[in-house]
Amino acid sequence: MDADQMDQETAERLLGGGPVDPSAGPRPLVLLLSAVRAAARPAELAGEGLAVQGFRSARRPPRGEGDRATLRDE
Repeated sequence: MDADQMDQETAERLLGGGPVDPSAGPRPLVLLLSAVRAAARPAELAGEGLAVQGFRSARRPPRGEGDRATLRDE
């Protein structure tokens, strides 16, 4: 089945969250959906806490940075 020929019912079935039948759609899509639905292996989760901490700190403006930006804009 070509991605251009996929009907809405097939797309909904593939995205529905259940097991993916290898013949249900285009091979690259079936492989991708199977991979993202698989449980993470312990090695894949190593460093998760540090990664989350890094994302959180990157989103936080440096201390006092927001105050100075406001004063410059006034």
